[in-house]
Amino acid sequence: MRRRRNLVVVRAGDASLHRQWLRGRTRDFDLFISYYGSPPGRHRDDGDFYEARRGPKWPGIAALLQHNPELLDRYESFWFPDDDLACDTATIDRMFAFFCAYRLCLAQPALTRDSYYTWDTLLQDQRCHIRYSGFVEVMAPIFSREALRVCRPTFSESRSGWGLDWVWPTLCRDAGLGRIAIIDATPVHHTRPVGGGGDLYKNHPEMDPRDDARRLLATYGIPEVRAVAKYSFEGHVRDVALPMSDRLVFWLKRLNGRRKHRAAA
Repeated sequence: MRRRRNLVVVRAGDASLHRQWLRGRTRDFDLFISYYGSPPGRHRDDGDFYEARRGPKWPGIAALLQHNPELLDRYESFWFPDDDLACDTATIDRMFAFFCAYRLCLAQPALTRDSYYTWDTLLQDQRCHIRYSGFVEVMAPIFSREALRVCRPTFSESRSGWGLDWVWPTLCRDAGLGRIAIIDATPVHHTRPVGGGGDLYKNHPEMDPRDDARRLLATYGIPEVRAVAKYSFEGHVRDVALPMSDRLVFWLKRLNGRRKHRAAA
């Protein structure tokens, strides 16, 4: 059997949707399930690799990669989706195919327009296959092997994940890596409200995501970040610079958990 080139790593809770991702007869990705819940062995037989590891998403992925360094040599592309994203095997395979064909270093699938969301720029634009961007969200980033090597040390530096999605494009750019994009051709459905944090904040009430973001951006010398830069094939650009204090207010307003129903274009 041909070796699969891509790896999906999911930090899975009890209500994880990852079984939907495996409904195709064939696939070009392996699935590593990192279970953070309590019942022993839950989801053990669902994926190609399995571990049980408590804790938040990104420090957990950092530990997983540290304990399995061979993964970076074995696979070419890596997807780290939240466990509440609904999609199927064909969508994931096609997403990886676009990622490879356009020689991207960092990307994410767009969100369906009936998704819960924080940034409306990340909702699917049906006019595009991909849009080059200066930003991807921690919800569902895809890394090339080279980008993962560059960005992996940051994974343990934000318990909530806040701030990581602003640091990664900076690191990839400084390393001279390839393009960053939103892949509109393969949208996924975000099924749960944003802002409440789901299991993350319920299991870690002491967590302060705003403090995580401030500290991380200060560490990497990013006093000002750019809100999502949207590049369409027509060449239109929306690029909004926000000071740190204003951006945190903006985050709080956007992280209200309300479902946004938007008509498809």
